[in-house]
Order: sequence, then C-alpha cells, then structure tokens
Amino acid sequence: MKLFFTKSVFFMLLFAFSGIFSMAQTIIKGKVIDDVTKETLPGVSVIVKDFKAGTSTGGDGTFQLKVSGSGRATVSINSVGYIVKELIVNLNGAVQDLGVIPIVSSGFSMKDVNVTAGVAVERKTPIAISTIRAEQIENKSPNAEFPEILKGMPSIYTSKAAGGFGDSRVTIRGFDMTNVAVMINGVPVNDMENATVYWSNWSGLMDVASSVQVQRGIGASKLSVPSVGGTINVVTKPTELEAGGIFKNAIGNDGFQKYTLGYNTGLMKNGLAFSMLGSYNSGNGYIDGTGFQAWTYFLSAGWKINDKHTLTFSATGAPQWHYQSYASRYTAYQNNISGRKYNYESGYYQGEEVSPYKNVYHKPVFNLNHYWKIDDKTQLNTVAYASFGRGNGSSTLGTSVTNSIFQTVDGTINFNDIQKFNRGTTIGTTTGISPYTVAGPYLGKYIITSSKGVGMYSSVNNHNWYGLIVNGSRDISDKFKLSAGLDYRYYKGLHYGKLANLYGADGYYDSASKQVVTEEGGDTPIVYNYNGYVNWIGGYLSAEYSDDVIDAFASGTLNNTGYRRETLFFTGINGQAISDTYNFLGYSAKGGINLKVSDQHNFYANAGYFNRAPLFKIVFPGSSATTENGSAKNEKITDYELGYGFRSGVFNLKLNAYYTKWKDRSFIRSVTENDVTTYANLSGFGELHKGLELEMSAKPFPKLELTGMVSAGDWKYTSDATAVVTNANGEITGTYTTYFAGLKVGSNAQTTAALGANYEVLKGVKVFADYTYADKLYSNISIGGTSLGTANTSLWELPSYGLVNLGMSYSFLLKNLPVTLRGNIDNVFNKYYLSESTSNYLYSTSTTAGDYEIGNNGSASNYVYYGFGRTWTLGLSIKF
Repeated sequence: MKLFFTKSVFFMLLFAFSGIFSMAQTIIKGKVIDDVTKETLPGVSVIVKDFKAGTSTGGDGTFQLKVSGSGRATVSINSVGYIVKELIVNLNGAVQDLGVIPIVSSGFSMKDVNVTAGVAVERKTPIAISTIRAEQIENKSPNAEFPEILKGMPSIYTSKAAGGFGDSRVTIRGFDMTNVAVMINGVPVNDMENATVYWSNWSGLMDVASSVQVQRGIGASKLSVPSVGGTINVVTKPTELEAGGIFKNAIGNDGFQKYTLGYNTGLMKNGLAFSMLGSYNSGNGYIDGTGFQAWTYFLSAGWKINDKHTLTFSATGAPQWHYQSYASRYTAYQNNISGRKYNYESGYYQGEEVSPYKNVYHKPVFNLNHYWKIDDKTQLNTVAYASFGRGNGSSTLGTSVTNSIFQTVDGTINFNDIQKFNRGTTIGTTTGISPYTVAGPYLGKYIITSSKGVGMYSSVNNHNWYGLIVNGSRDISDKFKLSAGLDYRYYKGLHYGKLANLYGADGYYDSASKQVVTEEGGDTPIVYNYNGYVNWIGGYLSAEYSDDVIDAFASGTLNNTGYRRETLFFTGINGQAISDTYNFLGYSAKGGINLKVSDQHNFYANAGYFNRAPLFKIVFPGSSATTENGSAKNEKITDYELGYGFRSGVFNLKLNAYYTKWKDRSFIRSVTENDVTTYANLSGFGELHKGLELEMSAKPFPKLELTGMVSAGDWKYTSDATAVVTNANGEITGTYTTYFAGLKVGSNAQTTAALGANYEVLKGVKVFADYTYADKLYSNISIGGTSLGTANTSLWELPSYGLVNLGMSYSFLLKNLPVTLRGNIDNVFNKYYLSESTSNYLYSTSTTAGDYEIGNNGSASNYVYYGFGRTWTLGLSIKF
C-alpha cells in the first residue's frame, strides 16, 4: 500500500511538472514604426490571438510580452489609422524577437499627404514638436473647441474668450494667431488680409483630423508662412482603403447635442475610394445668450490611376451661426445673478433670447492633389485649392444697444423697449425717434440715424481664394535629398455692410452711401464697401541629409506679396477709387541639425530668419479709406533653439530652450475717442520671447500612460511704438508715442504646466484625467483714448489657476460591432477663474470709491473674460 501511494504521488508530480514545462512562457518583443516616416509608434495594440495575452507599445515603439502555451500563434498589431498587421510566431519557450515592424496607414496616399503637409518626425526633424493622434482626440469632450485639444502642450495658452461658439483663441510662445501658421494637409488657411484664423469656421476639424501636430518655433513647412510662434499642422483623415462607417451621438450641458455619421467605401476594383462624414451640433451656449447651430461635412476621394499617378480630392466645410458676447467689467459679473455666465449684450425680443451680435459664416475648402512618382528617386506633388467664404458678423447702428435705458433689472437688454423707442415711444426720460422731416418718400417715417434709434447691420466679409502648391523632390543619394517648389495664392475679399434689423423702425439713413435703406437682410451696401486684393507668389528650395546619426536640413524662401484696394464708395464721394498695388518682397532662411548619439539620446539645434510683409490692414487702415500707409514696412524675426530628447520603452523626455527676437512689428486696433471710432496703427516696436520647455511621458505599466509638461517663458516688449491714428476715411488725426518698452506681453500665460493620466481599469474600460495650470498671465495693453500718449507703467497680473478634467470610456462588441460609451467632465471642481483681461486699469487707493484689487494690482473696473465652470458631455459611438 505504501509503495502504491509513493508511485501515485510520483506520477502525479511528473504529470504536473510536464504540464508546467508544456506551458513554458515565450517572450515576444519588437518595435513598431510607421512604414513611411519610419517614426516609432507609441500606444499600438499588440495582441496574441487565442492566448489572452496583449500589451501596447511604449514611448519608443517597443513592446515585450510573455505568453504561456505552445504551438503556432498569431500576433495582431493594430493602431487607429493603420491597417492591421498579423504575424505568425512559434511559442516554444524561447525569445521571439520580431525586430522592426513597419505598419501601413489605412489612408489613401498617406505617404504623399505627410510629405506635402510638412509633418515632422520625432528624433529626426530638429524642431520642437508635440503630436496628438486621432485616438487621443477622441478622448476630448465632444463640445470642446479645436484650440482646447492643444492644452497640455508646452508654451500653449488657450482661452474661450467671450464664450461664443468657435470664438476660442490660442497662442504659442506668446504669439497670437496672426503669427502662428495653421496648415491643413499642407495648405495654409490663415486669412490673407489679417492672417488670423476664426475657429468657428473650422468647427469640424476634430471630427476629420487624423493627427494634429504643433511645431513650435520655425516649423518644418517649406512654405513661407507666418510661423513666428509656431505651426499648427492638421492632417485630415485620408480616404480609407477599407470599407466601414461610424455613427456618434453626444449630449451635454446647456442643451448641447451632436450627431455624426461617416462612411468609407474602401478601395474598389476600379481603383477609386470615397470617404464622407457629416455632423450637426447645437446648444444654448454656456454664456447667456450665446446659442448656436453648426454643421460639418467632409468628403475625400482617391483614384490610383497607376503605379506612378494618384489623384485625391477633398472638400470640407462647417456652416454655422452663433451669438457672441464681449468682455464685461469684473464688478458686473459679481453684481449679476448670472455670475460668470452674465452677458450684458443678451436679452429677449418678441419672446426669444437673442444677442445683437450674431456671426454667420461658411468657408468651404476644396483640394485637388496629384502625386506623380516620376521614378524611384523623383516625385512631383501638386495641390490646387480654392476657398469661398461667405458670411457676416453683426454690429450696432445708431445709439448703443447697451444704453442703460434699455437694460432690465437683471442687466440684460429689453429689445422690445428698443422697438418701442424706434416707433417714437419715450423710454424712461429719453424720447424716442421723431418722424423723419426730409421731404420725399420717407417723410413722417421713423428713420434710424447715426445719433438716434437703434438698429443692427451685418459686416459682410466674403472672399474668393485660389492657390497652387507644386513640390518636387529628388533623392540625390540614400542620404541626401533636394526639394524645390512654387507657392501661388490669389485672394479677393469683399467687404461691406448690409442692413440686418431695424427693430420696428421704417428705415436707416446711411451717411456713407447717402441713402435711406429699408430692406432687412438685403444686399444694399451701407456703412462701407470695398474690395481687398492680395497676390502672392513665392518659391522655395530645401536640402535634407539623413544617416544613422545625423539629420539636417536647410531651406530658404523668396516671395512677393502685392496688396491693392478698391473702394466702391466712401464719405463725401460717389464712385470708385482703386489704389496702386503695394508690393512687399519677403524671404526666409532656416536650418537645423539633429544628432542621435544613441538609441535613447538625441540633441538638436535650429535657427531661422524671417523677413515678411506687413498685414493688409496695416497698409490700408480704416474701413472706408483709400489713403494708404506709405510707411508700412516688413517685419523681421530671428529665432534660435536648442533641444534634447530621451526615449526609452518606459519614459520619454524632451527639453528645449528658445530665443525669438522680433523687430519692426506692427498691428492696428480700433480706438474710441469722444464717441468716435478711429484706428491706431502701431509700428516700429520690438518684442523678445525666450523660455524653456519640458515635456514628458511615461508608461510604467502596460495599462497606464502618464504625461506631463512645464514651460516657463519671458516675453517682453523691447521698444516703444509709434501710433498713427486715422479716422474711417484714412485721414490722420494724431501721432503718438505709445510706451511699450519693458512691459510683459499680455493675454498669455507665460508659465504653464500640465499632468495627464490614462489607465485601463478593466478590459475595455479606461479612465483619463488631466490637470492644467496657468500663471504669469498679464492683461492686454491699454492703448485707447487718453492712454495713447501716456506711459503704461506696468500691466496687472491676473490670478493663477489650475483646472482638473476627468473622462471615462467603455468599449465593447455589440453583435460584432465596436461600441464605445464615453463621458467627460471639464473643470471638475467648478473653479472660478479669469482667462483674460482686455483692459489694463491699475488698482490704486486714490481711484474711484468702492474699487478693490483683483489679482496683482488690478482694478475691479477692468473688462475681463471668465473661464467656463463645470461642463459635461456623454457620448456614444458605433463602428460598422
């Protein structure tokens, strides 16, 4: 019996150990890269099918996982925007090194798109870059505006501004949008006259973006673009090679709702492929009286003609309307029941909540791309594009709509009283409009004039924009590449006012066109009427060198910008007046080098010089003038940068220092003096922007990703400005010295920090959180009224603030269809904070009684923007 028991135990142990040995663990490892750019890809899903084993790649694209079992197994490598790649491995207990694994984009001709778009590559292109991919964009709140997805990047400050839909603003290294180039698939979209970008016209970018790359400093684009602060490079989703679709729905605070539907045909037998997407969203707006409606459409098509020629076409647009708000005094927010939601320019008219300021716009953009592979070493890529902007924003006619006689006890506007006023009724102690006394068809009618009555007009800003970009490249050797190209742009802006709302009056007398206009919504020009023309032609040449250790580039551009203005009527004269063409020759030169001293460490340096034309409105100030600014001259920018990078499978770090000097800067602002609007054209001053930027990411565990950044800037004006003040007709009314030297550059947080985390709690369940911090945020410089010739001794500093955002998603299969549920809460703790101050009123104990200090030396009478409080969204997406 004892012998039997001993044998039984022996065979049981033998059987158990044989099972253990048969279940020996195999280690599978490798590195995943982009097939085209050769850039390592973090966050790629690596799954061993049927063995319940998986992980994702680290910051350097590497992965390693242990698999128990034996026999053949399929390793599936999957990332958003790439075709799934599957590899067969043998599970035998040994190490299976799959080496470098290139994966191919699921988009049509994505290689050519990246080349044309000037997409920079980590550890190769010697500039400071931060990239957000489609999967990360998906984690953001559906009601977030495009600039907000850039939060958490070094030296970037975003603000909701007045809170209207699409009215957000973003700055990079202290430079606003007129000095940041925005590129969509390599095509510049900054306005040709004023260089800015209105985000309400691009509300669909988050829906159609494949990736967003911010290139701080000189940028990687070969074109001559206004990248003083940097470049925001958006690559839209290409025409997909695989068939499928997606439906998304989201709801949120203040009546927000959004519906999205997209479909891809995949590559068909005839070589064609189509992708399309449409969305609709609406809401009441967080700020009172800022309701909106917006649509998005996107269509892309690809045709692979043969191995040498490929055509792609895309069309996108985002028609929208939204009510707007403007800055209020700090005390007004405190004294109103709506608090930070208060909008002193909103109210009710005939039972509906309205605002006198409404923006309506649609800016479709069409791109036609031809990719020609001449031979294995030579390519020619051509992009022809067109944009036709149509829309307007409204402004007040006659008496100010915010006149206290029309305000209710809750601080809003009673538009019904305005209607009564416009029909002759006395409101309070102020008599209404008197009947028109000029003989003619309007005798006895109630006509709004510049001094009596209240109406609204629409400021129409239409444009027709055509462009052509031709880029040729030649691989001289395996290491050396030359590129050259042509950049042509033609722009015609059509600007005029038209009557929007008479609020019960019979008409409006327009002193500019010397006529009475009665048709609301008609196209009869009033107030001003002119066309602006911009002709741009430029060329560029670049050289690139790359080997295992060194990556270097040098490029130069030469361009001519021609401005011309056609005034169709102006005060005192009827007829036409066409200006001469003013030409400005600009050029740039930039270069950089990157040294990969090991697989983990790299150092880079770059430098650039830009000589660029002034803006159109600097040459032609005012809305009705034919007088030109003959003293306008080019601006000069010099930029230097040094950087270091560290990358491993667990931890990544990027550190850089920059120095940007700007000479002969100029800008224009409207200034109200004695109730008369004039224009202050400021020129001849300089700025110096310098700072440090640190960006980090870590993946200590396969299911946990951490990010962080700190940036510290020192941005100052280095000299005073000369302010030439003109009236609407361009006539000079005064010249002042405006004292800027030594002041901080305002409306930007000069110190920022961020932390982020993304953790997969359970299979398919992810939680994510981020914290952003802003400090050293100064007011804007006051240059209006009597301060034009008065020294600005200092700027007041707004209080610093930190915000916490949380989100959660759950992904699962429903009848083999991938479904994701998502929820987001922004500003979780409902933090009260000021995001901007448009004025610079300093606190003093000798100022108005009842005043008090806000922030550091700020008066409570300042005009400020409050940031949003707590907001939330819930979303659903289904792929099919």
